[in-house]
Amino acid sequence: MQHAVRISDGLGNQMFQYAFAYALQKRTGDNVVIDPFFFKNGLRQYQLDNYNISMKRLVSKGKDYVLGLGPRDGGKFKRIYREHIIKQRFRLVEENNHMHFDEEKVSPCCDSFYLGFWQAAKYFDDYYDEICDEFTRVTPVSGKAQNYIDQVKNEYSVSLHIRRTDYVGDDFDSSLNFEFYRTALSGIESQIGDFNLYIFSDDKEFVKEKFDLMPYTLVEGLSDIDEFEVMRNCKHHIMANSTFSWWATYLAEDKGGIVYAPSVTCWKDEFYVEKWNKLETNLIKSRT
Repeated sequence: MQHAVRISDGLGNQMFQYAFAYALQKRTGDNVVIDPFFFKNGLRQYQLDNYNISMKRLVSKGKDYVLGLGPRDGGKFKRIYREHIIKQRFRLVEENNHMHFDEEKVSPCCDSFYLGFWQAAKYFDDYYDEICDEFTRVTPVSGKAQNYIDQVKNEYSVSLHIRRTDYVGDDFDSSLNFEFYRTALSGIESQIGDFNLYIFSDDKEFVKEKFDLMPYTLVEGLSDIDEFEVMRNCKHHIMANSTFSWWATYLAEDKGGIVYAPSVTCWKDEFYVEKWNKLETNLIKSRT
């Protein structure tokens, strides 16, 4: 049998989808390919080519706009036609519950096309060492990023991730309350004593203006994938409700050392690795 797994959205989600595809192939022995699909000039871009991935893409020669890697710039008709062709070739398997392991999804009965995020470590954790190898960088980090990496690898370093941008709107705010970070910092200090804090954020001005819980180094001046690599090399981690810091933590040594993760709304339970410290917390302001 042959199966395909859609790759989309940001780096963290791409990693979840790829890890799911990799484990599906290992578990079933079937041929599995990935299907990257992105809007041209959109907010998110395909980034897995920066890593040592081994899986092949789904490409129909001469018809890449239908079944291959390419931007969604062919107009509405071509997008609809592409999905029509996919449904002719495959049984469509869609994720029912985000951040929940569904054993039925990993036992395909025929050629299947997978649409979802597959955000549960149980889908691929049995192949952890291989997944780490797959997500080894093949493109070099910048000199500035390497300097950061050398620092965090030689210190009692703790990464702290503050996610904002698309989490913040006029009538909602899905970013974390600072009380979560205060509790997590206290928990790590009680276990390892003094440490150096490195903050990673997509809203660096917010951090400079608002974060006052303890002295820190703000990691800045890097691309997002270089920031990811620096975060990945920290010794311990305080995650945000974000797939970006989830993967940087999961791929770090010993799956992140001492880890504090926010248990809030849908980010809880099976989304996290069992050994991580999960703190019940609140968002700043939920959608009304």
